Amino acid sequence: EMGNSLCCCSPQENEGQSEVLVPPKKVLMGKRGTSVKVKHDVSGALVSGMGTVLADTVIEQDAAYWEVRVLEVGSGGTAFVGVALDLTGQRLDSKIGDAQSSWAMGGDLPGGPLQKNDVIGVAFGQGDIPNLRFFRNGQIIMEAEVLRIRGEGYPAVSVGEGDELLLVFESGGFAQDPPGRHVAVMPPRKMI
Repeated sequence: EMGNSLCCCSPQENEGQSEVLVPPKKVLMGKRGTSVKVKHDVSGALVSGMGTVLADTVIEQDAAYWEVRVLEVGSGGTAFVGVALDLTGQRLDSKIGDAQSSWAMGGDLPGGPLQKNDVIGVAFGQGDIPNLRFFRNGQIIMEAEVLRIRGEGYPAVSVGEGDELLLVFESGGFAQDPPGRHVAVMPPRKMI
């Protein structure tokens, strides 16, 4: 039961307005490791520092798509892009991609390390097999796909020294067309 924990404005501000006028929620970054820096701007969420960050939105739809732009790579092999279950504590200070609580592309995982200027498209949804697919600059990376992910998946990335990643959730900012029936991540609608 979420209750009012997501509400950030005092109730009287919205009195008398119909639900239709509430602007759609944006996907923002949520839980993060202690050394991760996040800056939100019009183009997306800029992530740097060291550790892992999860979006604040669990993927509830059958076919979601988002992109991660690799703006800078540090020493190389420390940036990862993927999906994680609801990680907490020390797990947020390490990297994603253990194939048990998180699934990723990057570093020494299949698909290889992320390169500067890569655009990594992530297609995820439990309505499709494979559940998770990655695209590098528009090309599918077959060896990185994940057949089945059980549990609630969140968009996630990990960064290391010198890495800078930009997560793009708004379809207007996508560099590639999402595959098939995949569409931008939709934050869960507010329950009335």
